[in-house]
Amino acid sequence: MGTVNKGEIIRQVAEKTSAPQARTKEMLDAFLDAVTSHAEAGDTVNLIGFGRFSVKARAARTGRNPGTGLPIEIAESRTLTFKASKNKTT
Repeated sequence: MGTVNKGEIIRQVAEKTSAPQARTKEMLDAFLDAVTSHAEAGDTVNLIGFGRFSVKARAARTGRNPGTGLPIEIAESRTLTFKASKNKTT
């Protein structure tokens, strides 16, 4: 097992669809932009057979500085999460 980067995904999709790599990159970028914009708006993006993207809010909390041990305030944050589908459709 290894790490697959965006370029490898573009190359594989381009080969499978016989589309130019430049056009495939545009399509992948458009897909990622759409997922990001919907997530920023608070929507859940559900791709049946693949998984679900959603935004998870983390409440503000008190943490500890690992160097000094002093308490610090950690601000509220939001992060994009992904949960893979249990069922794969082909």
